[in-house]
Amino acid sequence: MSVNSTALQSIIAENIRESDGFLSFEDFMRTALYEPKLGYYESEYVFGEAGDFVTGTDLGPWLAMGFADLMLWGWQQLGKPEHWVLLEQGGGTGRLLTQVLRFLQHQDIVPPTVIAVERSTWMRERQQAHYAEKGFDVQQYTELADVKTDLPVLMMCNELPDAFPVRSFIWRNHHFYERGVQLSDGVLVWATSHKPMTDKPMIDPMLIEAWPNDYISEYNPALPAWQKAVSDVIDKGFVFCVDYGYSQQEYYRPNRMEGTLMGHQNHQVIEDVLVDPGQCDLTAHVDFTDLANVGVKQGLLPCSFITQGGWLAQSPMVQQVIGDLAQEGSLQSIQALTHAKRMLLPFGMGETFKLLVQGKGKQVCPDYLKALDRVRDLRLD
Repeated sequence: MSVNSTALQSIIAENIRESDGFLSFEDFMRTALYEPKLGYYESEYVFGEAGDFVTGTDLGPWLAMGFADLMLWGWQQLGKPEHWVLLEQGGGTGRLLTQVLRFLQHQDIVPPTVIAVERSTWMRERQQAHYAEKGFDVQQYTELADVKTDLPVLMMCNELPDAFPVRSFIWRNHHFYERGVQLSDGVLVWATSHKPMTDKPMIDPMLIEAWPNDYISEYNPALPAWQKAVSDVIDKGFVFCVDYGYSQQEYYRPNRMEGTLMGHQNHQVIEDVLVDPGQCDLTAHVDFTDLANVGVKQGLLPCSFITQGGWLAQSPMVQQVIGDLAQEGSLQSIQALTHAKRMLLPFGMGETFKLLVQGKGKQVCPDYLKALDRVRDLRLD
């Protein structure tokens, strides 16, 4: 066990004692991921082959091309303003943003203001070095609330909400009970609160009726505050959010009896998420129905909901490059197409990952996505 892991374990143990022996999983996850200088996202190596997991950015330019096409569409929908903001939140290494900016340059579009929001000190430092290396001027902020602008905004995020701390629950005898963490002989173990939850998750009662007893899952209480923060920044514009997740109907189906909570370490799935806090990623899938519903309450209207595979396959830039590579036939082109398949096809990331487009001040689906749009699957209120 590393020095950092030992120090983090001590903090978690103290938090448990201060919480009368029961710490909510939400608080445990927040500490494990974001504790200053000790949490997982303060680690130097997280993404890519040298880290614990691979994101779409590590599999070639496909994700950046898709986002660039969305930015071009959004800019046109806003009336091609001279002054506007391109904003990314939770950009990891910063590579996705610089790739998008480069592809926009190829379209003769240079966003006059580029903003990156990242709460991790280590990540911000890494991003700053990357932006400087690639020659881009990017304003950096720690929180969305720090961003102040009255300009139109096009915002993008990739695998952001899945890292928000979630609340774990068990459905037992027609009541929700919160699951949390206790210490047993110095070891972190799961525990269940003795009192039913008073702040129940917003899940369709028809879905709950079909659950078996002792059904375990989770929900994301951070989504309303995040959507409010997004809406506060954007007076007019669009939000492009990509993450792995489901509609609520699919997320809480009866046979998904243990939820989606998992860890990632050394490119392996970790089922026991209480082991080695701070040393592995903790994540849960996104309930896109809940995300879209709380967004509507903040004036962020759902424009499109589509699988990543459907989105990228319809993106003009992606189509052009895949066509060129297919004709080339070189070893490099074959390798690039292999990565493209992983991004687009259902057995890779193509089906589990989704794109949600939200509009502030305008609700319109990109023309090239309409044929495969799935907003109806969200069954919004």
